[in-house]
Amino acid sequence: MKISYLDFKKTMIEKLERNGGKSQYKMLKGGIMNLWLSENCDGIINDRFPINCTFEALYAIYEMAISLGGKMYFGASAAQKGLKIGSNEFPVDTIDAFVAIEFYGKTVGEKTTRRSTYYAAILDWAGFVTNHWGGYLTVKQEYMCEG
Repeated sequence: MKISYLDFKKTMIEKLERNGGKSQYKMLKGGIMNLWLSENCDGIINDRFPINCTFEALYAIYEMAISLGGKMYFGASAAQKGLKIGSNEFPVDTIDAFVAIEFYGKTVGEKTTRRSTYYAAILDWAGFVTNHWGGYLTVKQEYMCEG
């Protein structure tokens, strides 16, 4: 069943608190990403890319993935290549395009930075999704909407 925003946020904060305020995530390629709560307690910071992955943005990605049937592509390759948001190769329903539009002030036709890897890693670390080779995530069945 879909988790509420408050329970979503609480789950991540409690997981960090159980580990002394910090945690680690093993990336698909084997490297370790260190995680900790942001100074304002509104998201999670990592040591791989200096952004605050806010709980609001993380939850929006989770909701978008559910609306797409539980599977969402990253768009990382398209963003890294400098492709334009909304092009055939960089649809607006990929994590990088979606986050860029919703949280970073970008519009269709603009370029954006690759951030999806970090957002997806945090969602996987928290236990809500599974990251997959091929640049996509799937929402775990227990966190999908019923019916």
